[in-house]
Amino acid sequence: MKERIFKNWKTTLTGILMLGAGLALVGLGKATLTEYVMFAPVCFALIFVKDPSFKQ
Repeated sequence: MKERIFKNWKTTLTGILMLGAGLALVGLGKATLTEYVMFAPVCFALIFVKDPSFKQ
């Protein structure tokens, strides 16, 4: 599990940044907590997904 998170650092970083941005929007009042709870599983999924490979 740790290897997948650290080896695929691009999608992991994207998921973490999206979680943080969502919390910031809730804190600023631009989004509701309900909207964030519906958005968070997508961010958590990104943390564990493999990076896409564009090799031909």
